[in-house]
Amino acid sequence: MSHKNAAASTYIMSSSEAAWLEELKQYAINRGVSPRVVEEALGDFYPTQSVIDLDRKQPESTITLETYVNNVVSQARIKKGTELLVKHVKTLRNIEQKTGVPPQIVVALWGIESNFGSNTGRFEVINSLATLVYEGRRADFFRNELVNALKILEQNNMRASELRGSWAGAMGQCQFMPSTYMNYAMDGDGDGIIDIWNSVDDVLASIANYIKAEGWAEGEKWGRKVVLTQPVHPDLIGLQIVLPLTEWAAMGVRTETGAHLPRFDMKASLIRPSGEGGDSFLVYNNFNVIRRWNRSNFFAVSVGTLSDRIYEMTLRKK
Repeated sequence: MSHKNAAASTYIMSSSEAAWLEELKQYAINRGVSPRVVEEALGDFYPTQSVIDLDRKQPESTITLETYVNNVVSQARIKKGTELLVKHVKTLRNIEQKTGVPPQIVVALWGIESNFGSNTGRFEVINSLATLVYEGRRADFFRNELVNALKILEQNNMRASELRGSWAGAMGQCQFMPSTYMNYAMDGDGDGIIDIWNSVDDVLASIANYIKAEGWAEGEKWGRKVVLTQPVHPDLIGLQIVLPLTEWAAMGVRTETGAHLPRFDMKASLIRPSGEGGDSFLVYNNFNVIRRWNRSNFFAVSVGTLSDRIYEMTLRKK
């Protein structure tokens, strides 16, 4: 199977590929996308080799949590996040009143997903998603995302070339997949259009709406870095074990500074994302909410850590 590269001017589909494409178009039409939009978006589709290569070469990272967090939670990102929180504080406070999601969490997710909108992806989302359906590794998932992306084109009167994002189809400054956009994206500035590419108000409202919908507990922390003053049995380490803070305290778990844990009536899990010898964290329900955005402990710890650093710097600015 050959794939046209970006410089090629023609791509001749085999009969089996052409039949596959017609079937894909009909699938979208059967799910409510107009034939006109389907034809305009997929009429000249060809599979893009660079997308297939990126999907196939996602390596298992051997990086430690500590290195990952240091890379993601940089001083530059903390500084920029603090400046943007202050700049958009009125909007963020209004969003917090409606959703219960604090400004620093919203800004941290914005910063980690797209570096505050500066890195939203240059791939054509329709082409990328159709390519990933064609490749077949997760065809059902990407077929559903493609249908949603086509509906976004139709709703917003966009051309396929205008809908850009990551090679895997994540879109805009909050890097929503098309289904996430359809379910959770919000019109934050009241102009009647949900624009997660250019409207910061829409981006911030959409992030908070998604996090709220996933179960954010208002007024609760995500977790904290802790130290173990005595060994904790390995069977007790992991998100599957949830115990009251009093029990963790009795096992010698202390705050990062060595102080006793707060006497809150909360339950937490003890995790050690880098394994034995790595940093330990007590995490609460809101940590699991962040993981529903991205099911990575490294990601969730980074979001929580960045949000804490932004909050601390914001307090110092007052």
